[in-house]
Amino acid sequence: MRTLAALALAAILATAALAGSAPSAPVAGAGATGPGQCHAVLVGAMPGEALYAQHYRDWLKRLHVYLTQAAGVPAANIVVLSGDKDFKDPIVAGLATAESVRKALADMAAKVKPQDQFVLALVGHGVSTEKPPTLVLPGPDVTVQELADGLAAIAARNQVLVNLSSAAGSGVSVLARKERVVVAANSPSEGNEPVFPEFFLRGLESKRADGEGAPAAGAKDGRVSLLEAYNWATREAALWIMRMKKTGAEWELEGKESVEIFEKLYGTPPGAPGTQKLAAGSDRTRPDAPVQIKPLGGKIDESWISRRVLSEHAVLEDCGERDGASALREAGYEPLAGRKPGEPGNLARRVVLGMADLLPETAETPAGKP
Repeated sequence: MRTLAALALAAILATAALAGSAPSAPVAGAGATGPGQCHAVLVGAMPGEALYAQHYRDWLKRLHVYLTQAAGVPAANIVVLSGDKDFKDPIVAGLATAESVRKALADMAAKVKPQDQFVLALVGHGVSTEKPPTLVLPGPDVTVQELADGLAAIAARNQVLVNLSSAAGSGVSVLARKERVVVAANSPSEGNEPVFPEFFLRGLESKRADGEGAPAAGAKDGRVSLLEAYNWATREAALWIMRMKKTGAEWELEGKESVEIFEKLYGTPPGAPGTQKLAAGSDRTRPDAPVQIKPLGGKIDESWISRRVLSEHAVLEDCGERDGASALREAGYEPLAGRKPGEPGNLARRVVLGMADLLPETAETPAGKP
């Protein structure tokens, strides 16, 4: 048996040998340890009309504020690119072009570790008729296939793509991958400019999305999971759309927040192309009016004839499949629950924007069990 003195001498010699050796260079994305961080790339498309420029700037800034302030992500970990040449906010690192977006993803691939979270958010005009679909940028557009290739090179096991563009749904089949959560503002068959981004951000900022779909989709626990944010925004966007009634050339709404959102999305800047008029009879003093997302029993009465068509069905994909699932179905709104592995929402219920670690498995989603 070795004596204590001999063991101590061996330990001293081993320490000296380590101190005298050159440290080995770390291998990117391999064998990484330690706490994870969140890294993000936020991309805004070309705005076109002034009204859309206003929306895209607002949504990009609020995403940045949410990540840096509410979620505590260091600003140095976030790159913001915009195709709007007149968007001069200090958060913008440069003009969004196909080349600069590819470079931003490549730069992230060089530093993001497996234990990190990586978020890619897209805002603005997209083209769903192109194969593959694209995000409209100055010069050549960036395709969803290029985005998929860039994401594939990033080592983060916790990957989130929040696609708030008008071609979001058409890109889901290309961007879907196991262990990646994709939130798309509309379905593959839709190409309208979505209002979903406004509600997605409101649900996060106010934490009103916390517990949406509870108990099936997650408890009200002070943290808004991506599933809760998706469910809440899908429901609230649909309710807002269904509150809109046509009165001649104007739209009539009832409810303080509904009127506020209408004026924000359509009423400014005054006289700009694409703006809609709010009827003078709209009531901005009462709480938002309750309304059915789909007629009960499928019957449409006179009150439904003048309403705006529900043409936005946001999609969530986190199973590595092609098309994802929507919480707006034949029976109306049915929140995605993701109770079991393989069900839509199972991964998203454990993901929080800005947090590298997944939330723990719940009783409904035991690890390794169907």
